Amino acid sequence: MCILQVYVQCHDKFFEVSADEVENAELMVEDIVSRVLLDLFNGGTVDDVAIHFSPTLYMGLQRCSIQVRAECSCQCFTRLPGTKESMELAIEASMSSLLRELFGSVSVENVALQPASQAAVDQSTRYSYIDRCTCYS
Repeated sequence: MCILQVYVQCHDKFFEVSADEVENAELMVEDIVSRVLLDLFNGGTVDDVAIHFSPTLYMGLQRCSIQVRAECSCQCFTRLPGTKESMELAIEASMSSLLRELFGSVSVENVALQPASQAAVDQSTRYSYIDRCTCYS
């Protein structure tokens, strides 16, 4: 398993989601991330989505930041080449395309895939999930 962390900045005159309904916006983003994971990795788990809406306008634009933490199986990447870089680029492209529908102008600032922590040890086989992750080719 690999841990996926994504940080996104959004700004536009109008968002399709309201700053007054952060929980609903987070659920919509969770759905988007789930679709991306299904498409690129045949599934995955979204652990956390946090959206912070700026209370003030900047040059007449609304702003928000989105942080996502998820898990996916890197060895199930559906595209070639199966390198860490191509995985991160595919995630960035897919997420920005879908998020644009809700937030207008989207800038994916960071996409990071890392092997799951060695703390997650499968006791029955006595090795960590990191041994089975092929994020780094």
